[in-house]
Amino acid sequence: MKRRQAGSLHPGKLVVGLVKQALALGISIFEHTPYLTMESGKPVKIKTPDAKITATKVVFAVNAWMGQHFKEFNRHIVLVSSDMLITKPIPEQLAEIGLTHGKAIADSRIFVHYYRTTEDGRLMLGKGGNLFSYKNKMLSAFDQPSQFSGMLKTSFAAFFPTLKTSFETTWTGASDRSTTGVPFFGSLTPDNNVFYGLGYSGNGVVQSYLGGDILSSLVLELDNAWTRSAMAKGPLSTFPPEPIRYIGTQMVKHAILRKEQAEDKGQSPKWYDQQLAKFAAAAGKADK
Repeated sequence: MKRRQAGSLHPGKLVVGLVKQALALGISIFEHTPYLTMESGKPVKIKTPDAKITATKVVFAVNAWMGQHFKEFNRHIVLVSSDMLITKPIPEQLAEIGLTHGKAIADSRIFVHYYRTTEDGRLMLGKGGNLFSYKNKMLSAFDQPSQFSGMLKTSFAAFFPTLKTSFETTWTGASDRSTTGVPFFGSLTPDNNVFYGLGYSGNGVVQSYLGGDILSSLVLELDNAWTRSAMAKGPLSTFPPEPIRYIGTQMVKHAILRKEQAEDKGQSPKWYDQQLAKFAAAAGKADK
């Protein structure tokens, strides 16, 4: 299915562009300044390793890292990896199979595959729903080469059996999956001067534009469609507590994998795998 109204962009270039615009507006950006603690009140006080910052209003837009600092959010998200690999340049081979358009392509699996080509003739392929974190700990594995390179290479070979290539590298990253699959926003303090947005569920590049509208409206105390949105009312539901959540995610994950492997072979999935796969709806994932 082709969607003409859709498109893709380079997230790194988007960030660079946003930084340029922010600096042009006179906004100061302090990189490599870790957040330590917050003292709520009027004003809000933020402690860093080398300074204490005071502010009338504060916005936390740290996505998957929110639960590391504010444990109350850990019942509302699940940290799960999305993993990718990229080939060495193979422009001639890609041209032979007509894969030179650079469009972003995804399948309809619960744990989706996605791929696209690059300007220098490489092919990237990724898959979501691989590494789940117990108690939502920000694991070092979320910032390292993928532990699932074997699975990614197998998927690559299945999608592109005629391509003969080696791979440049693999990587992984954490996404904060919400119970609805869409982000949620709200105020963190009774003084209504500390705001947050998270739960982008792996779709933050696109949805962060919407998040900016909601967060700016909340900060400015506007009464509009953004502040009246259900997404601006905080988290709408919770995941089960640990260890039930982790055990449940592992059971559902492996049931989904077995189900889709059977379907790939033209076989009927086991009844219990079909039933367990339906629990993915608890994280806003619809079975095909």
